[in-house]
Amino acid sequence: MKKKPIYVEVDILAPIEEAWTYTQNPKLHEQWDLRFTSITYIEKKSVEEPQRFTYETKVMPGVVVGGWGESKGEHQKKDGTKTSSLHFGTPQKISPIAEGRGYWQYIPHDKGLTFLTQYDYDVRYGKLGKLLDAMFRPIMGWATALSFDVLKRWLEKGENPASQYRRFFLTIFISILFCIIWVYHGLVPKIIVQHPTEVVLVENILEKDLQSELGPSGYRVELSRVGVGPSETELEQSGIKKEPSETDVRPSGIGKEPSETGLGLSGIEKEPSETGLGLSGIKKEPSETDVRPSGIGKEPSETGLGPSGIGKEPSETELEPSEFRSRSSETEGESSKIKLNLSKTTAKPNEDALSWNNANKIVIWIGIAEILFGLCWLLPRGKRLLFGAQIIVFPFLTIGALLADITIATAPFNPVTFNLALWVLSIIGFIISKDMPSARRCIRKREETT
Repeated sequence: MKKKPIYVEVDILAPIEEAWTYTQNPKLHEQWDLRFTSITYIEKKSVEEPQRFTYETKVMPGVVVGGWGESKGEHQKKDGTKTSSLHFGTPQKISPIAEGRGYWQYIPHDKGLTFLTQYDYDVRYGKLGKLLDAMFRPIMGWATALSFDVLKRWLEKGENPASQYRRFFLTIFISILFCIIWVYHGLVPKIIVQHPTEVVLVENILEKDLQSELGPSGYRVELSRVGVGPSETELEQSGIKKEPSETDVRPSGIGKEPSETGLGLSGIEKEPSETGLGLSGIKKEPSETDVRPSGIGKEPSETGLGPSGIGKEPSETELEPSEFRSRSSETEGESSKIKLNLSKTTAKPNEDALSWNNANKIVIWIGIAEILFGLCWLLPRGKRLLFGAQIIVFPFLTIGALLADITIATAPFNPVTFNLALWVLSIIGFIISKDMPSARRCIRKREETT
């Protein structure tokens, strides 16, 4: 694939002579051009000689790339357009640029001038150098465009280039910091590790929402919807959920299976005709029944038993089976009313309210949202909008954390002080990010001429 030369164009509302001075004077040039840290002109031996110079660029602390350059000629057209041709290179192996050529052009118009440049260069290291240049060339184009916008603001508004770059890079560093913070806190404690504190905070919030939904007692009790009044249910006023085994039913439990009776006793497992029991209905073995001493060891016909009717035939007992069954049906009816009442008074959370049992899932979704918000900080636009959003959001996040668990305010490096620091940093970013220089204000592609 054929490489394209770097092209940048910007309109400047300033006289062409002033723009020429700020670009050709090395002490002024090195202030606005991000590609050079220092430029030093070499004295000419004659007027006809091209202007030679050396330059240095600090890539990072301790790493400096130096090179050479010369302005091979300059000429002016009849319409006032000026052109300056450049030839540059560097012998240092650390630089992917071996040697290059280009030009600057100043085209005057009614309101000022159009300042543009186009240049290209050869790379070293063969195919490896071309592969590296695929990443390096866009950076060079971006640095050139940003430098041109800094020059434009300097000439139009008088803002010093050092001040512009200071605000620009501080905004970039703060944005990268916020990106790391949001992505880290969304990924590590909420998704990868899922720290218990994160889950507990969400559980506390959900529990408070549930309590506000259900009322002070923690349950909804709507007796008007129940077919039985409070006196019939004999339930606590708070509407505490009771299992059938806990309800205050009559202790006899006659005529019910053990699963239906709420008794803690054995319940009836046999028909009255088989047990020969009295009103107590408690299953006993013959040896365990409370009989008079005189009746022990005798046949039923020989015993002179009293009202208990032990040892008698069903027809001889004081209570006929029909009476047992009628009382059983009455008890069963009352029990069904109580069971109905219990089903109505058992508390169920509102379907719209989130269950605290899903707190871990909610924490994961919060983590995903934080990661997405963090990645937004890497976008080239919208930094000021993000700073403004954080100025509003951080106080609410802090208050929410305190409402969920007030004790976190006493922990070291707690959310209160942490969010306060980020809130102040957001205010600083909001202020310095206003009207920053930007490479987007420049044209990066030459218009095709027919």
